[in-house]
Amino acid sequence: MKVWVSVGPPETWEVSISWNIWGVVEELKSVWDKLEKGDLLLFYATSPIKGIIGVGKVKNKFRQDKPLWAKEIEENKVIWPYRYEFEVEFALPRNEWKNKKVSITGLNISVRAGLNLIKDKEAIKLLLQKMDEVWNTELIKLIEELPEKIPSRKLSTHDDIEEKLLELGRIEGYIAEKEYPIPDLGERLDVVWRRVVASVPTYAFEIQIGGNIHQALSKLKHAYEIWNSNIFLISRREDFDKINKLLSGTFHEIRERIKVLSIEKINEVYELQMKDHKLKKEVGFR
Repeated sequence: MKVWVSVGPPETWEVSISWNIWGVVEELKSVWDKLEKGDLLLFYATSPIKGIIGVGKVKNKFRQDKPLWAKEIEENKVIWPYRYEFEVEFALPRNEWKNKKVSITGLNISVRAGLNLIKDKEAIKLLLQKMDEVWNTELIKLIEELPEKIPSRKLSTHDDIEEKLLELGRIEGYIAEKEYPIPDLGERLDVVWRRVVASVPTYAFEIQIGGNIHQALSKLKHAYEIWNSNIFLISRREDFDKINKLLSGTFHEIRERIKVLSIEKINEVYELQMKDHKLKKEVGFR
């Protein structure tokens, strides 16, 4: 886990903390490339606050070509295209930013750019200890309880396809999320792709490796009805006959809307897309 300082004006942080999203300019792409899921983010508000006002963890990152913040919308152009979504671990209430912000004065920490990597481990420890003292938190545990080495684990077929769909969505510039809640249904979709934080899912995916196909179709039908999402069911080829029977009967309304794909097809798309993505990065197209 790396530790970063995300830097911006207070008025931008007011919006970004509520949206759980931040972004950096084109010139910082090489820095953004090093950002990874699970990395720790320290929220630094510039003048007149001049201090750390919260802490989060990176969930995912993506490139966007649509305006999101007020300045981008006003100028009708994307200023901070390289964005990352985070989960807030702690954030001060707005009315306490001035009095309870944590200063970085005297520590070997840079806030010159919109995203700064902290390389000094002792500075990280001292800063988190200071936060805990001022905010009465236990944020130091975020770095002290990490194991030296995280054991690798073999993903199930379901989880493997889920991870590949998430990666494909991010490459395409979407906010890709798993376990997305469906209102009024008490269920969750395996994976969704959204265009911006405030939008509904543009794409909805269910991965059904055996199990209750009826339930998976029911969730996708609901996603289509309430959000007009593009819906996909990923399953084993041997289940296609059963799926087609359900689409001809109970779920006939979505028969022309849903795409049923095999596990092999997703693997094929993933391999081709990753190869294409890598090649474009090598030649400078990304």
